[in-house]
Amino acid sequence: MTSLCTATGLRAVSGDAALIAHLRALRGQGVVESVFQRTVNLLTPGERLVALAARGGGDAPRTLVTDVDSWSERGVSAGQVVEFAPGVITIRTADAHLRVHTEGADEWHPILPSLAALGPDDLAAAASALDRLTQTHGSRGGMLGPTSTASSMEAAVTRALADGRDTLVRAITSADDVGMRRGVLSLLGLGPGLTPAGDDFLTALALLSSLHGSGLGPFARALQDVLLEHPGRTTRLSVTTLDEALAGRARASLLDVLHALAHPSGWSEARPTESIRTPVRHVLAIGHTSGTDTLSGLVTGLRLEKELRGSL
Repeated sequence: MTSLCTATGLRAVSGDAALIAHLRALRGQGVVESVFQRTVNLLTPGERLVALAARGGGDAPRTLVTDVDSWSERGVSAGQVVEFAPGVITIRTADAHLRVHTEGADEWHPILPSLAALGPDDLAAAASALDRLTQTHGSRGGMLGPTSTASSMEAAVTRALADGRDTLVRAITSADDVGMRRGVLSLLGLGPGLTPAGDDFLTALALLSSLHGSGLGPFARALQDVLLEHPGRTTRLSVTTLDEALAGRARASLLDVLHALAHPSGWSEARPTESIRTPVRHVLAIGHTSGTDTLSGLVTGLRLEKELRGSL
């Protein structure tokens, strides 16, 4: 007997405007790459990685935020076929076809701030305020060092992360191109998860390098070279995230932190802390340590910008 599959209609509430435009003309078959409670990652017919986020997931590059509360009870699993047609994405689960309609979704356009107006004192105040919040409220186990109950393996990974960070910082401040590549390579793919801690740290530096007025251009070129020369070094999701950050595209919550910081103000340290508290909380909620590791990268990047700005 032939079983009949029912179809469940879902809706994209908002999404990356560039992705929505791409999907309007896309036809063909893809596959479910990975599934989590709040996110489903898909590969399109051209093997572009895109994400379907649950309600409230926050806008991000290559992401559609849907009206689903959770993906955990939807029967979606890695390897399932995904059909792409203009305005609709269909996931073929065992029990039903899940159809995500994209037309009518609010289009999100990432807007970057500029660092050009920030002087060394502004950058130092911003870095100090962000560092204080990250150290106080962030999660250990990555760039902030080991947890109090860390295994010997976790402790070794966090030591390697600190060593890689220090190597990269020294190379950037001394304009050592070979050292920059060595530092990037030591961090790329280091740590557990789909976006390892080293990659999250590098993502923040990559995003800063894309801003008008940044002095991190040589680092960006080193990162691009390493990504091209070592394609299997880290996960597909991390490579996608790093590529997007180099192009000035990142999660809305992370951009909110930068917008709150990127204004000359004659701040006292208390003032920038208040201005960034809410967006920082949103970033810290990302993943297990991913948000913390990304903000740690922003702190390091802002301090590097201060040093580089002072050397001009």
